[in-house]
Amino acid sequence: MAEKTSNISLRIPEEYRKRLQLQADKKGASFNAHLLRVIEIHLMSSGFGPTSVTSSSGKLFQIRCEPYLDNVDETTWAYFIDEPKFEKERAYYLIGIGRTILRDWQVKDKVQVSKEVGLALLNYYNRRGMDVDKLVFNQYPGPDNDGRRILQVAEVPETLEQYFDMLMTDTWVDKFVTQDEKSQDMRRGRPESALYR
Repeated sequence: MAEKTSNISLRIPEEYRKRLQLQADKKGASFNAHLLRVIEIHLMSSGFGPTSVTSSSGKLFQIRCEPYLDNVDETTWAYFIDEPKFEKERAYYLIGIGRTILRDWQVKDKVQVSKEVGLALLNYYNRRGMDVDKLVFNQYPGPDNDGRRILQVAEVPETLEQYFDMLMTDTWVDKFVTQDEKSQDMRRGRPESALYR
């Protein structure tokens, strides 16, 4: 089903129209598509768009997520950290919850709760001054696991509500997270020059 659209008449100074047209041409997009993207980025940065965070360094990140794994051991989501300014994916994390926590918390919808916990964690790291594209999780050995974080029962309080309260008041400590100097995509080989293409 197509998204509902509205036709509007927009009056802008000619100089702005020319700049927007040049940007659209450079990206190989139509004027309308480019203008919609500019509006979407503005809405994200003002808190009205898709899930997004602004880092302490002023970078805007959009968080996309999708279910990754749901089995007897864990329920995990994949989180894609995009930088809309460059239209690039900067990091990819797997964040999940171990089955014992879900049982102890008496969670009815484990998939939805796991998603909310992952988003709450990313916002928690961001509030603590960590750029969400530079996180390194050292819970599991090996460079291929630096983006994998599975909460286990010894790390969390007795209820989900208590855990969310601890995240909101910054009283929970994650001993498995650090921040690298480089974003994850740079650590894995993307040249910095590729950001500006």
